Amino acid sequence: MLESKIAAAFEYAFPLFEVARTRYRAVEDGANPQRHAPNTVRHERHLSDHTSRWITAPNNDTLYSNVWLDLSSGPVQVRLSEMPPGRYWSLAFMDVFTNHFAIAGQRLDGTGPVDLRVTGPQDHVHARDSVGSGRDIRAPGQDVWLFIRCLVDGPGDLPLAHAMQERIQVMAPAGATYPPRVQPLSSRDPRNFLAVANELLGRNLPSEKEQALVAEWEEIGLRPGHADAWERLSDATRQLWLDNIGPLHDKLRQASASGRRDIQGWFASATDMGDFGQNYALRASVALGGLGALPPVEAMYFVRFHDDDKQLLDGRKKYVLHVPPSGIPTDSFWSFSMYEPTADSQRFFVENPIRRYSIGNRTRGIVLNEDGSMDIAMQREEPAEARLRANWLPTPDGPFQISLRTYMPREELREGRALMPRITQQ
Repeated sequence: MLESKIAAAFEYAFPLFEVARTRYRAVEDGANPQRHAPNTVRHERHLSDHTSRWITAPNNDTLYSNVWLDLSSGPVQVRLSEMPPGRYWSLAFMDVFTNHFAIAGQRLDGTGPVDLRVTGPQDHVHARDSVGSGRDIRAPGQDVWLFIRCLVDGPGDLPLAHAMQERIQVMAPAGATYPPRVQPLSSRDPRNFLAVANELLGRNLPSEKEQALVAEWEEIGLRPGHADAWERLSDATRQLWLDNIGPLHDKLRQASASGRRDIQGWFASATDMGDFGQNYALRASVALGGLGALPPVEAMYFVRFHDDDKQLLDGRKKYVLHVPPSGIPTDSFWSFSMYEPTADSQRFFVENPIRRYSIGNRTRGIVLNEDGSMDIAMQREEPAEARLRANWLPTPDGPFQISLRTYMPREELREGRALMPRITQQ
């Protein structure tokens, strides 16, 4: 009985630990020379490459900016002046449970501008004077990750993308202070895992629907606000945690496709991606393999592990990825990213001689077939055929995954009715 409770509590709380770990690296880690204080913007000025390790499954289509909002001292104002027409941008507000509770951007706001006041669950109207006026966004907890994406069309487009980033302002209350936090050392250490999860749960209370569920886990140490819960457990319960924490991680890695849809061989975003409800299994697996993934109405993510013959993708072989003449139906853009999986199921770009990590409908120099379709060569060595050389997406020397990102996907894509690309071995 206690083992099943530990398994359920781990699945529920794992995303909180991943959020805390990501926040610590960005805000508090003394080994990070680019760390930034809460409520301040950190801009990524360069396109991600094979050395980018600060987030799993990075993209090469947008520049990231991010802010770790701390609302414990009052509301925070987020302003963005008018953006260039026709260029994708979004401001995604994510809570510690990895649910997106608000999104602003091209899809909803066109070119902007936007003026947003982010308030915590306990803030009242009188607190607004400290940060001015604007559209209200009510956060479910005190901690929020604001993740900002600005379109970039390759290295030559960086100046315009930088100009988009500079239009973002974040203003916090004067004299704001931030409480100390438990350092997230390892989710495989149950004492540290519980301390981190409980601290975040104390500052970001579960929804009313979940409070009774969390209360059932008090006896195994999940207690909001009690960072010392480990010390209160019996020796037998501690031993159960120690025995199970490793296998639970292994199970989570194996369940990376949990809840996703199979659309013509592609694992697609679940309908509740980014706003998970009670789908805790999916929420945990996404926190492991793609923290910060947007809801399908804003972006859809597809991944392939196999070719059309159901053989695992391997860079020691040669493949052609065929995009149909109809393309990928979106109202913004799409791209394929080449990833090499790590032992702990994270995904990063592949080092290669042409420094190409993704390819899509905005890639310069792409050669289309006569019917408007596109053939992309996925292989380690440079293709001999000129047409495929222009469309080459280099692979690693071993297993790989290919990911398709679609921004502002149309209804037929979201519903699985669109014709999807094929992958054949050559």
